[in-house]
Amino acid sequence: MSVKRIQAHVDSLLVANQVNGDYEAKDPKMIEYLKKTKELLQGFQEAKVVHIPRGQNKKADALSKLASVAFDHLAKEVRVETIGQPSILEKTVGNVETYGYSWMAPIIRYLQEGVVPEGKQEARRLRIKVLQYEMINGALYRKSYLGPSLKCIDYEEAEYIIREIHEGICGMHMGAKMVAARAMGAVYYWPAMFLSALREIRKCDSCQIFAPVTRKPKLNLMQVSSSRPFRKWGIDIVGPFPEGSGKAKFLMVAIDYFSKWVEAKPLVTITGQQVKRFVWENIVCRFGIPHTIVSDNGKQFEGGVF
Repeated sequence: MSVKRIQAHVDSLLVANQVNGDYEAKDPKMIEYLKKTKELLQGFQEAKVVHIPRGQNKKADALSKLASVAFDHLAKEVRVETIGQPSILEKTVGNVETYGYSWMAPIIRYLQEGVVPEGKQEARRLRIKVLQYEMINGALYRKSYLGPSLKCIDYEEAEYIIREIHEGICGMHMGAKMVAARAMGAVYYWPAMFLSALREIRKCDSCQIFAPVTRKPKLNLMQVSSSRPFRKWGIDIVGPFPEGSGKAKFLMVAIDYFSKWVEAKPLVTITGQQVKRFVWENIVCRFGIPHTIVSDNGKQFEGGVF
């Protein structure tokens, strides 16, 4: 047609701004269409893409409806082009053998092609291992003594199966052993089934929130006994609390193991000198007898010496 200058009217503000360079295309298909459009616009000396407002979009709206009507009644001067396929060519991706990057690759290669890895130890280990497997209709199966053969799957499929068994439509949020047993009951197999199930179950938020909490202490309880009153004391520091009178926010408490006698004193700060003074004033000088102080970690101090 020998057209040198062209002005295209579009009803999409996004397309107009992307062609004019005001917007950036991020969608992969939009990027391909934008490249194709710029290649076509390079064939003109001057090209401009203008956005049409909604009020002035009657002609463009009429043209957009031509695809849904018959073309027999149209005049000969009206040119209509029907595009049967996208302007951009779809990228073709070749088939990739997924087993090449999975744990099944050496076993499948040995059963189909007789290929063994380098090294006598690895080759011997593989020959012993493949005795447990067989190929059925191009798929790898693990032999079973008391049941049907188990279909071998890779770890990505195993994660999906674990999630379906654990928290799917019929999932009961079972433990790792039960999930692995259910997977084997569904004739699936992959190495380290229990560890894989345990790893996936630990990602379940519901199991982490509503799992039973063990109340058993981590260490055995240590019994502390005393032969007579005021012979053995337990001392601890509590706080910080909101500031009280004299800006005191800590509390030092001592209790006698025999009589349960309590001595307490509020403190502003906690220092070694403060602890020694508390022991001297409230225990040693007050009761005037030999004593043993037991800290919260079970360590004993004879005669008030820290």
